[in-house]
Amino acid sequence: MKKYSFSMLTLIAVIIIFAGVIVMSLSGDTQPRAHIKHLALYGLLLTAVFIVIFKYRLEKENQKHASIVSLAESIGRIGSFEWSRGDGMLFLSDVAAEHMGLEKAGKTGLDAFLKKVDPEERDSVSAWLLQNCIEKGEKIRIYFETNGKEKLIRFTAVPSFEGSAVDRVRGIIEDVTENIKAKREREMIFRQSRDGIAILDVEGTIKDMNVAFENLTGRNRSELSDRNLTGLIHSEDREKAEDMLQVLLTTGYYDRFELRLIKKGGQEINVQMNLILLPNGSIMLTVRDVSAITEYQQKLARSEKYLRQLFEVSPIPLSLNSRTGRPVALNKKFLETFGYNLEDLAHKGVWWTLAFPNEQYRVITRERWKKYARSVLNGEQATPVQATVTCRDGAKREIIFLYSVFDDMGVVAFSDITERVEAEERLQEYVAIVDDNVLVVRMDINLVIQSVSKAFCRISEYKEAELLGRTIFELFHEDSLSEVRSALLESIYAGKVWKGEIKRVSKHGEVFWTQSMLHPVFKNGIKTGFVSVSADITDKKRIEIISVTDKLTGIFNRMKLDEVLMTEFTRFRRFGQPYSLIVFDIDFFKRVNDTYGHLAGDEVLKALAKLIKSSIREADVFGRWGGEEFLIICCGTELEGAFNLASKLRRKVELFEFPEVDKLTCSFGVAQIDEAGTDNMVKRADDALYRAKQSGRNRVEK
Repeated sequence: MKKYSFSMLTLIAVIIIFAGVIVMSLSGDTQPRAHIKHLALYGLLLTAVFIVIFKYRLEKENQKHASIVSLAESIGRIGSFEWSRGDGMLFLSDVAAEHMGLEKAGKTGLDAFLKKVDPEERDSVSAWLLQNCIEKGEKIRIYFETNGKEKLIRFTAVPSFEGSAVDRVRGIIEDVTENIKAKREREMIFRQSRDGIAILDVEGTIKDMNVAFENLTGRNRSELSDRNLTGLIHSEDREKAEDMLQVLLTTGYYDRFELRLIKKGGQEINVQMNLILLPNGSIMLTVRDVSAITEYQQKLARSEKYLRQLFEVSPIPLSLNSRTGRPVALNKKFLETFGYNLEDLAHKGVWWTLAFPNEQYRVITRERWKKYARSVLNGEQATPVQATVTCRDGAKREIIFLYSVFDDMGVVAFSDITERVEAEERLQEYVAIVDDNVLVVRMDINLVIQSVSKAFCRISEYKEAELLGRTIFELFHEDSLSEVRSALLESIYAGKVWKGEIKRVSKHGEVFWTQSMLHPVFKNGIKTGFVSVSADITDKKRIEIISVTDKLTGIFNRMKLDEVLMTEFTRFRRFGQPYSLIVFDIDFFKRVNDTYGHLAGDEVLKALAKLIKSSIREADVFGRWGGEEFLIICCGTELEGAFNLASKLRRKVELFEFPEVDKLTCSFGVAQIDEAGTDNMVKRADDALYRAKQSGRNRVEK
């Protein structure tokens, strides 16, 4: 429509000119002065027409510009401004005034505008606007904060010229506070993400990466930049990765595919990758180490297979039911016990009809079962249902129903009470026979001791009367109370037999160990208590302790220290957990042996070991490395922390009064673990100890 209007005006102007020429040619006036007069009049007329056309076109352009500005302000919250050299004033739109914190839009002076700029940036903004834009005529884009740092403004100014001088400046004012915050948050997520993130081009070349990606690949930024991703992938998985890139370019993303990554040094790890095609055409790759998850899944699969095998070979009849109660799997023992197969029980309710043919008894038993099942589903403790089951061959069996829930499935275990009673009787006979030789404790339902065997009285140094009425936990060592009690209670109250090692304390404070089995006792199908049958394994446990203990000092020996060093290094390689090493020995210890004798030297070593052990954390591992040389593994401690600990120990030793020899000193060497390994760390600590010796002894070096 605008193009059409402009064409019409042009056509009118041409017609007027053409008409003027015709009029002049027909006027018949041959005087030159008259021709000049006519040409002047028509020239003025033509000028007036073009002025009208120009103003019309300018008005339309201004309307178009105003509509665009209005649209930008309404949609993008973009403010506009204009500065005129004529009056030196700034004209601000409503949105621009709002962004700058001015009370109203319209004209305002430059000084008033600049007062809304943060004082620290005011001079810089003024210089850019006045010098670079107005004086030099440069287009500028600057960022600044408003007074009080309330907003971050993006200020874009474009000069227009009249001749060689800038006549006016137009531009836009944008509030980019939230944009910058969002950008910083995205950058922070990229840099601090625990997952490895890399930016690739469409060819798979790495252009940027975060620290987690460097750690995951075992390579630094310079080793990864401009390297193709396929060079990091296991050769057997590269074709798969290339296919993933092709799918990505087609769909825009590829979610969660796994392959093998080769770390620097050749270590192979399982990773999960995600690919996203970014708007700028680059690719964002996220990588997560799932080696542990893969290993766990494999273990889980093996466990599931093992559980299925256990289900099949279980000596207890088992039925795996859906949440609606329909049997979906029966084990071999179920078929042997009751004679029914899965086809017999294919429909809900058939089991109840077959197992309980008497309708009245069936209704009562089923109601009791529903109440029991609801209690189990609600996590409440409930007494299992006891009932008489009719087998396929017509035989009757007294059964206790035990119900457990796993995810959306239920497992029903059928315990034959008759066999259990026979087992209980055999157990009682066995207990009577072995009373003098086996550690037996009988308890009530609350684990209160009702009777004990003579063998248990001997090892615990209590008389039976002294134990009656006490709970079994009163004889537990505090270590077993924290480690065993909860697992034991959970097991036995679930109707299971508990087996494990228990550390106990005798009447006179002596520690003894038992390998124990605790199981429930039933009478007429009702659980009445528990029986614990144990074997004395104290000697075995002592041998285990002796194998890792230095005989003279009672602290760990070198074998145990080597084991801990290996364990800590594995943790360091996997999780980056730092640890440090302190190696120290006694200065001039040979003089002690030569002057006071080796027995006195042994006493010094024992006293020193006791002093150091009482001065370090439980998390630190302390042992005798050999001779008069000792070693402390400071778990989770960096070099400075270990150095400070060594300095504290050096002062304690210096002030300590040793038996017979009085005062002694020690020299210390400290080192922290790195990728070179434990042998290198021990050597560095030994070297530091040597420097301490060379520097005058009674020192700490690192």
